[in-house]
Amino acid sequence: MTAHAFALLVDRVQWCRACPRMEGRRRVLGEGNGSLRPVVMLVGTAPGRHGAERTGVPFSGDRSGEALDQLLRRAGLDREDVFITNAVLCNPQDARGRNDEPTAAELRACRAHLAETIAVVDPPLVLALGRTAHAALARIARAPRWDEALGTAHPWNGRRLAATYHPGPRVWNQPLRRAALLAQWDALLSPVAAPAPL
Repeated sequence: MTAHAFALLVDRVQWCRACPRMEGRRRVLGEGNGSLRPVVMLVGTAPGRHGAERTGVPFSGDRSGEALDQLLRRAGLDREDVFITNAVLCNPQDARGRNDEPTAAELRACRAHLAETIAVVDPPLVLALGRTAHAALARIARAPRWDEALGTAHPWNGRRLAATYHPGPRVWNQPLRRAALLAQWDALLSPVAAPAPL
């Protein structure tokens, strides 16, 4: 039943034309997102133009994907153990073709897709990777504040919700921010599996 419901959701997402700026972009939702019975669902901001926009797999093919793979290994997890998605399912680009933050309208347009994905996949823990993902999840159901959710799981929408910094280069390449991200990751996922050295 879960696989069928997910397939129907993927089909609806592929036909979505709600955001004019996303026209012609890949809709990143499908088999490449991971397990339909994950130990955790990871929610990022949006597919990157050098990563998921190109590969069709969230957090792959770019530096954010490399960092996330290291974080998964640290927790003793594989991509087959998790489900990875984004607050918006297409790559938002600015006028110069660079990655851009999704607009409020784009986040609203993808809200129903994200809510349905959570309902179908039914993860015990939803982990927001970054402030934008956390804000998108808070649009679905009342959530703890960003600073409260960092590194700490809270009851949310029939499951648990937590947040970490986004594992992009702006965090990963700065030692203090990277250390904070690792501490948040360990606090949340060490109960799942003992973290390995990074």
